[in-house]
Amino acid sequence: MRVTIVGNPVGDPAGVAVTAVVAGCRSRGWQHVILEWTTMAEPGGPQARKAVADGAELVVVCGGDGTVREVAGALAGTDVALGIIPRGTANLFARNLRLPHRSLARSIEVALDGQAHEVDLGRARWGGPDRPDGQGAFVVMTGVGHDADTIELVRPALKKRIQWRAYFVPAVATLGEPLIPMRVRLDDGPAEERALWCLLAGSVGRIPLGIDILPGATVDDGLIHVAAVGPAHVVGWVPIALKGLVHWKGDVPGLEYRTARLVRVETQEPVTIHVDGDEHPGVEWLEARIEPQALHIHLPPTQGGATAQ
Repeated sequence: MRVTIVGNPVGDPAGVAVTAVVAGCRSRGWQHVILEWTTMAEPGGPQARKAVADGAELVVVCGGDGTVREVAGALAGTDVALGIIPRGTANLFARNLRLPHRSLARSIEVALDGQAHEVDLGRARWGGPDRPDGQGAFVVMTGVGHDADTIELVRPALKKRIQWRAYFVPAVATLGEPLIPMRVRLDDGPAEERALWCLLAGSVGRIPLGIDILPGATVDDGLIHVAAVGPAHVVGWVPIALKGLVHWKGDVPGLEYRTARLVRVETQEPVTIHVDGDEHPGVEWLEARIEPQALHIHLPPTQGGATAQ
């Protein structure tokens, strides 16, 4: 087996995870193992493309959702399998795939020996009047509006200390912000004028505490799942929160779910968007789509499929 390990030194500063993965490969008799570290300039994509060019059969990522996204975007459409060692703040993609994220030994076992399942990959494009157009892959979701503002407000020190819980602190502070006028188009349908707190589009939608942001979303259904969030008043967040927490199947005011192959969102003024938690300010339009079954990811052998829970 020809293996490339892509490690993020921020998530694995002492190289504990990477060292353990190398040892796991050696114990299996795999001698062709290459280690690549990410940098600010090369956050994973170039390393993954090099692995493909060098004939790697398996790429193992030691990092969080951002590193996984970069590597996944480069591996999409190839036959190279992807193994994931979750080492980030939230590890949302790994959680949705039911990958072990508390046991390093178990994570390595699944990354190296798991069954390869075909899963979807998201692609996003965005632009604005005073910035160059951008594009990138996403493995969880992308969003327009105040949820991106929430991510932008997270202090690095707080994020390091309390990890994913850090996102809830600024989120509470932004719940009363005015709704943002947006024009939303799904596939070839008509554009709809909406006033929303945020619009989310993704392939999976469960976050810690079991909160379901995009109910019914599975990572292998070939669809992009959309949540339009726009409560008329602050108290409107109560039923929205309860729906996410207890998975209530009834409709609630200010919350609408849709599915599509492509979604395009336009705003009247530049706003901040996020792509798998990485924020991009000064954006006036965003397009998101799904590449069905673009990735081969190693999942636990006992897992019947790649369906996210």
